[in-house]
Amino acid sequence: MVFVKPQFNRKFAFKLTLVGAGALLCLIPSVEAIAKTVTSTGAAAVEPTVLAAQPQGRTQRVRFAKGKSSAVVEYSVVRGTRDIYLLGAKVRQKMTIGITSLEDNAVFDIVAPNGRIIAQEATSWSGTLPRSGDYKIVVGGTRGNASYRMQVGIK
Repeated sequence: MVFVKPQFNRKFAFKLTLVGAGALLCLIPSVEAIAKTVTSTGAAAVEPTVLAAQPQGRTQRVRFAKGKSSAVVEYSVVRGTRDIYLLGAKVRQKMTIGITSLEDNAVFDIVAPNGRIIAQEATSWSGTLPRSGDYKIVVGGTRGNASYRMQVGIK
């Protein structure tokens, strides 16, 4: 069952929709969605993440082999979907990500634990992390399907 309650603020109207147990979806006019998980009491369990509203492919945690500080992920994403990789990291660690694809169309976004987008539609990125927690690496294709090879490192 879906309940829709119109909400208003000074700038624009938006719809707040209960899409299932513990999940809210907020649609705003710019065709972006804010997904926010809530507890049964209504208190926020995590901060909102702002991403383009597109179907999700798969979600997987990046794990490093014992004694290693980097990993390689090889997979493919279907046109119009996004794969999400979770990577736990600490404040002030340096993260490096690079992605290549046979079709030359794979890109990624990086979303910090607080929902702030750090990189968008990148093929490589390196930087010092602003906070501790799970970072989301969102992989997709700029056109069509994309088979990709992504290297992720933390130091």
